[in-house]
Amino acid sequence: MKDESALRKSQVPCWLWLNVLGLDAPLVAIAWQFFFAEAFRLKIPTSNYLVLGLVVWVIYSADRLLDARRLGDPQAASARHRFYSDWFWLLMPLTGLAALLAVFAVVTILPATLLHSGVVVFLFVIVYFVHRIWVEGPMLVVVPKEIFSGMVFAIGTTLTGYAWSNDIPDALYSPEVLWFGGLCSLNCMAISVWERNSDADNDGNALPQIWPPVVRFFPVCAWGFTVAGAVFALAHTGTVMFPVLLAVTSGGVLLALLASISGRISPAALRVGADVAVIFPVLVYLPLLPWDSTS
Repeated sequence: MKDESALRKSQVPCWLWLNVLGLDAPLVAIAWQFFFAEAFRLKIPTSNYLVLGLVVWVIYSADRLLDARRLGDPQAASARHRFYSDWFWLLMPLTGLAALLAVFAVVTILPATLLHSGVVVFLFVIVYFVHRIWVEGPMLVVVPKEIFSGMVFAIGTTLTGYAWSNDIPDALYSPEVLWFGGLCSLNCMAISVWERNSDADNDGNALPQIWPPVVRFFPVCAWGFTVAGAVFALAHTGTVMFPVLLAVTSGGVLLALLASISGRISPAALRVGADVAVIFPVLVYLPLLPWDSTS
C-alpha cells in the first residue's frame, strides 16, 4: 500500500499529524466535555478545558514513550509509535515538563471538589501504567485494556462538568457517562483491531493479540452497540441526556460503518477515521443545543 510505504520512510501525511503528535485525544476530551456542559446547562471556566487537554496529552504521551522503548519491531509499528521512537529524547523531557505544568495547573486552577474525586481517576491511570509495565494479559485479569481505558477516559473527561454541577458521585455511574465510555471503549477496540498487525510484536496486551476472534466479531459488536444505544436513546427523547445519547449512537454508527468496510481502507486511514467517528457527532449536534423538553 502506498501510504504504508510512505510511512516507513517517515513521511507522515498531513492528515496524520494530529494523531502522531498526540493531539487527537485532548481535542476529543475537550470537545466532549464542552458538549456535556452545554447539554446539561453548565458553565465551565476556559482554564478547566485547557487543564483537561494538557493532562490528557501528558498521559497519552507518557504511554507512547513507554511503547517507544518497548517496540519489538519499530519498522512494523504504527506511525505514532515510530515518531515517538525517532524523537524519544526530545519528547521525553517535553512530556516531563508538560507533566510538571499539568500538576501545577491542576493544583492551582481546578476546584477542590474536583481534586478529591480526580484522585480516584488518577489511581485508575496508575493501575493502567503498572499493568502496561509489569503485567501481561487483560487489565485486572478479566477486563480488556481497551474497555478499561475507554471508561477511564470517559469518566475523566466528564468529571469536571459534574464537579461544577455538584453531582460528582453520579459521574461514576450515570447512564450518559457509561454510554460515552462504551463509545470510547469501542473506539479503542477498533484501533486495536485495525492496527493488530503493527501491534503483533509491540503490544501483547492488545485485545486482538489476547483473543484473536475479536477481529472477526468486531463489526457485529459495533453494530450491536449502535442498536442498543439507539434503543436507549429513543427511550429518553424527552430528557436532558438525549443529545448526549444521540451523539454516542451516531459515533457508534460511524465506527460500525468503518468496521464493515475496513478491508478496503488502510490501517492509517482507519486510525484517523476512528477519531473522526467519535468527534464528528459533537460538531454536528453541538450547534443545536439546547433542545430537550426541560428547557
